Amino acid sequence: MSNKTLTLLMGFVAFLILVVGVVFVVVAVSGGGDASTPADQQQNSTPGATRSPKASGSVAKICEGNTLIVPGEEPQTVLDPIQVGDEATSTYIAEIFGGLVTLDLDLKPQPDIALKWDISADGKTYTFKLRDNVVFHKGRRVTAADIKYSIERAADPANSSPTVLAYLGDIVGIKDKFSGKTKDVSGVKVIDETTVQITLIDAADFFLAELAYPVSFVVDKDQVEKDPRNWTRTPNGTGPFKLAEFKPAEVIRLVRNDRYHLGPAKLDEVDFELGGGSISTRYQNDELHIGFVPGANLDDIKAGKSPLSKDYRATPQMSVGYLTLNPNQKPFDDPKVRQAFALAIDLETINNVLFYGAYRVADGFLPPEMPGYAESIHAYKFDPAKAKQLLKESTYASGLPRILITFGGTGGNSPDSLVAMQKNWAEILGADVQLQAVETSALLREERKGTFQMLSQGWAADYPDPEDFLGKLFASDSPLNYTKYRNAEVDALLQQARRETDRPKRFQLYGQAEQKIIDDASVIPTFWPVEHTLIKPCVKNFPNISMTVPKYRYVEIDPKAK
Repeated sequence: MSNKTLTLLMGFVAFLILVVGVVFVVVAVSGGGDASTPADQQQNSTPGATRSPKASGSVAKICEGNTLIVPGEEPQTVLDPIQVGDEATSTYIAEIFGGLVTLDLDLKPQPDIALKWDISADGKTYTFKLRDNVVFHKGRRVTAADIKYSIERAADPANSSPTVLAYLGDIVGIKDKFSGKTKDVSGVKVIDETTVQITLIDAADFFLAELAYPVSFVVDKDQVEKDPRNWTRTPNGTGPFKLAEFKPAEVIRLVRNDRYHLGPAKLDEVDFELGGGSISTRYQNDELHIGFVPGANLDDIKAGKSPLSKDYRATPQMSVGYLTLNPNQKPFDDPKVRQAFALAIDLETINNVLFYGAYRVADGFLPPEMPGYAESIHAYKFDPAKAKQLLKESTYASGLPRILITFGGTGGNSPDSLVAMQKNWAEILGADVQLQAVETSALLREERKGTFQMLSQGWAADYPDPEDFLGKLFASDSPLNYTKYRNAEVDALLQQARRETDRPKRFQLYGQAEQKIIDDASVIPTFWPVEHTLIKPCVKNFPNISMTVPKYRYVEIDPKAK
């Protein structure tokens, strides 16, 4: 998520890599209305579904069947493409649903429900020709009317999609529909049963990649309107897998869609284990095909000194952890205070001591995996002397007020990384910074209201383009710019970049905007995550990919490779 409008809850100690695969738990920044019923009350098992038996402690047995067993995260929303905004839920959405366009394993836009498309000379009108063999899981053929219905449903203000304006707002009529001015989206036209035309306000070089985001995915009108409250219990998508079972805190089970138009998956099913327990231990007990490396064991595994070394894979992620310093709240209304705080964090030591060097200290906002990443961009480096000097030059030289840094959590001990930063700020700046854990939904509400002083959060790629990071979060007119960050020069650069169709020039404009954003220090990039994964030898073709895309149809289990 987005993909995905995401809040990276930064700072768990490094051994928690084994729990979630990264030191960050990724959760949505949701806008609009909250779901009326919690996800754990809206999802259940498909009637008659039976659970695949777990492996019984033998690598031979776990590799004998054709079910992939992997650790999973609890969805943060219902399984509705227009509501998803977190990475965990988008993992399931990407396998169950599909849209006109998908991203391949090289993160390039490719036809999905669309067979092909033509783009007008001015770059504003896309004419999509649909495949004639795409069917919903229950058998009904997908037509151009389904595309129009799904996009208009996303823009319906009654549905309060938190992402439609940010990801489909380029389409003519989306904003009018969302504001209640019109009943339809004028920029989406059904030409015939297999042809749909989409017109943009301005040419957008990134539009095809943006269409791969879940909010544009196709849903079954008949199912949604027949049971609008509960249809997500058994969603009728077009993706490579069907939802067979969802037991909150236990399992999400997906089974192969044999009629998938891009070719059926090689696996019979994928079981996402949502329960507790050590993923590392369960992997070593041959209960999981995929595991994650405990931070304390990382050096030995990387050096080939562990029996697990042969199973090891490192995958840099297209995401960034960061702190947001609210420029509309004291003391961060003074840019010199923000800069002082950025200069007073010893990120290298935090990464090496607490995370066992598992991550990369972020030297910019865009991660190196992102197209348009520029090595010339630089974030503030640890410089205690300069930090003290800037504080003396600020309007708060006589003393800082008490500062609260908010992070997602449910009490207990504060993340060690935030405790380390808290100590840095106290020793170098004399700052009294208190740590506050809040439940995820409360954190998101506080962010939308803009009442926080400082947040620990992050962002993971929804699609591989700088617009997804910079335009979405920092353009003053973006619906996802919850902190109301505003810089006239940055706005001008971002607007120019959005309309530029020459890709190298566009990337240069984003680079200029990124450096200005970092210099403002309303955000302090901290780490670029790396996923340290263990994969059983019998698992073949498991994609080594930096963001969420539909991937499990490529995977197979070879019982001979153990």
